[in-house]
Amino acid sequence: MNLQINKSHLIRSVLVVFSLVALVVGGVVFAQDKASETIFLKRFKTEESKRLIELYQANFEKYKTSERDFYLAKAQYEQLYTLASLESAVVSTRQVMEDRANVLIVYEELLAASLVDTTGAELSMKQETLAKLQKQIGELKAHKEVIAAAHDRAAVYRAGIDFSLLVPELSATAYETLSQIVIADIQRVYDKTVTYYADLKQAQSEMETSPLKAEERKRAYGETDALMASIGENLDLIRSSITAKNQRLDHSSYTEIVRSLSSSHAQLSQAMDFLNELERDGRVEAQ
Repeated sequence: MNLQINKSHLIRSVLVVFSLVALVVGGVVFAQDKASETIFLKRFKTEESKRLIELYQANFEKYKTSERDFYLAKAQYEQLYTLASLESAVVSTRQVMEDRANVLIVYEELLAASLVDTTGAELSMKQETLAKLQKQIGELKAHKEVIAAAHDRAAVYRAGIDFSLLVPELSATAYETLSQIVIADIQRVYDKTVTYYADLKQAQSEMETSPLKAEERKRAYGETDALMASIGENLDLIRSSITAKNQRLDHSSYTEIVRSLSSSHAQLSQAMDFLNELERDGRVEAQ
């Protein structure tokens, strides 16, 4: 019974994680990436999560509206060069910067909530990334205060420069978080596969079998053991790429991580084929 339950859980896990990774190939562009947004929409189930999703979507729509207003005001100022058009441009710039900060704050809260809810992530790495996210949320809130105090063109310009200095770390931490999430999802499938394989070997060790069948099974175990070891090594290697010194994750490195995980996907699929074949042979032999 435990063997069948583990297999059922394993199959569901494989299907979920394959779908998830297919959705997140692409990249993060500060809460504007649809694939990344889908991670949150699919993952979150709690009332607080739903509240954050609704707030994120509302903030994002407000930001897109203020962004359009900003470009209109900018174009008008460049055409008229009047004090009135300058004031309008400054006001619209402050508004779009504030709305952008609001979007990013909720986006980072969603990243943190998703990482907290993720099982299978390496604990110390997870805690370090969560600390980064909380620090950046604080920096974005401080940035909002700077924007609120910016009442002239020079002050708004300085606030924009300050934000540009935050961007590299905001981007890197977003990619770091998403990388941990997709790796952890594959890790969970791998762990369940290991458990199911161990249960299968235990069940088959208690069956009487012919010497020929025992030798065939031994070879099959050897192939499966080698495959499972290879998957585990690949996951360790991929995970180590996140913690590599002097490396700041970006779209390119994140895409490479997802590409590397596709190899683990294929290997897990092959492992499932091996295990299904072993299970079928065991059932036939038991009859």
